Amino acid sequence: MQNYKLIIISGALLILGGSYFLLNLSQEIVLIESEESKNMHLKSVYNQIKWIPSKNQDVWMMNQSQVGRYPHKEQWERIAIVIDKTKKPMTAKYYQLKPGPLEWNNSLIKNQVSFRASCFTCHSNGPRAIRPVYLSTKAPLSISKKLQVQLLNLRIKTYGRIKFNEDHLKTDLIIYPPFRYSQPWDLERLNIKTCNYCHKENGFFARGELVRQQSGTIQSMVEKGHMPPKGFSLSLNEKKQLRDFLKGF
Repeated sequence: MQNYKLIIISGALLILGGSYFLLNLSQEIVLIESEESKNMHLKSVYNQIKWIPSKNQDVWMMNQSQVGRYPHKEQWERIAIVIDKTKKPMTAKYYQLKPGPLEWNNSLIKNQVSFRASCFTCHSNGPRAIRPVYLSTKAPLSISKKLQVQLLNLRIKTYGRIKFNEDHLKTDLIIYPPFRYSQPWDLERLNIKTCNYCHKENGFFARGELVRQQSGTIQSMVEKGHMPPKGFSLSLNEKKQLRDFLKGF
């Protein structure tokens, strides 16, 4: 009986210790060569990513280099996505910040700079899945870092639907580029049955509707084989619908 209790206690401690290790691992900075992004010269883009969780909000911070693996510290572009977990559905606010470390405090809001690009073009549902070049020679990933990427992606996936903070609608009136383009053509919805299983506004698998201003991102995700996800496929008619949509019809 005594041994049985020791086994239970040891197992519980092992689980707690493992959970603590994984939680701490997932909050470290991870550096990747992006599998998705290229700069204007079609060269690799490098991202430093950090997840900063707390009770009421999660902050996702990123330093991005468009100029190679070893930029000057002022050449890192610092970005933050702040997720308000007190709202149902959760909401996200997006910030482009002056260069600096991946550390968050609310005073950083004063360090906002103009968006380099419209966030909504790529971010229809808060932070996106992290897709590194796993065999990168300039930003190699250790086994623990590969595990960290998987943990971060699991967290992103389990958020469910995240809507953008409506403050962006006000600031879009006075900034350029805006967070989201709002002309009727920009907001025309991609309405394909298979895509709509996830890309809808409500429901368990909801990830937000896709619209025409996201055409470039949609095309890239399809060409790289990330969409549709495993287990889904487009019919011949749906493939034609998608081609027409991407051509502007």
